[in-house]
Amino acid sequence: MGTDQVVELGRMMLQEVALLIAPLLAITVCVSLVVNIVQVLTSLQDQTLASVPRLLATGVGLFLLMPWMWRHLAHFTIAMLSSFDRVLQ
Repeated sequence: MGTDQVVELGRMMLQEVALLIAPLLAITVCVSLVVNIVQVLTSLQDQTLASVPRLLATGVGLFLLMPWMWRHLAHFTIAMLSSFDRVLQ
């Protein structure tokens, strides 16, 4: 396995991770923005008020997006394993 193949494999895996985590990151950023605006408007600076909605939104998003994530990861894994013979050369 050459250096170019290792770099290409790493690049493809990082792209896959970025694609899978992007929706969860967007949900977390949007909820954080809303919570921060509410905190500024009401002058409440409690850390629990900031953390709990963010964790709940991330958990709900993960629960709802998990089937899509599993399908996408399965297709990626099948594509990687089906072309694994050229990696072994």
